[in-house]
Amino acid sequence: MAEFTNEMRKFFDIQRLVFRIGELSAMTDVSARQLRYWEKKGLIASQAREDGQQARVYTFKTFVQVSMIKYFLDEGYTLEAAGHQARSRQDRMKYIHRFISSGLQGFATVDGQMAINLGAFDADQTLMAILPESGPTQYRLFPNDEAQLLTQAAPN
Repeated sequence: MAEFTNEMRKFFDIQRLVFRIGELSAMTDVSARQLRYWEKKGLIASQAREDGQQARVYTFKTFVQVSMIKYFLDEGYTLEAAGHQARSRQDRMKYIHRFISSGLQGFATVDGQMAINLGAFDADQTLMAILPESGPTQYRLFPNDEAQLLTQAAPN
């Protein structure tokens, strides 16, 4: 199960996704000229190339940043205000990413339903999120040893 959990963490490793300027432009409907201007203004940054190539490449984080800036521009914000709004939301997303990459302890089956082991609640209990086929997510606390057994027993 630990191997599967590590694979899931790699899945959420956004640093592995990079895009060339033309790809980023096509994905976001923002011209390459605008992207270079935004970079000059410090709103976005291209990634340093280690392979000696000159072409700009951008991370997934920058893709999200560009998408948010464009959204706020389309909503009528100035470029400066759109950049501020995008940075503010990007800062919050760091916490979500940290939660996913460090909080996910594995998957389990609880009462025939898929569950996610969210880790230690306190010294004695583990928090599990139970995901029914329909309806809201349910949260339950399990003794640590029982949660560990449920997580280890879950099929890959």
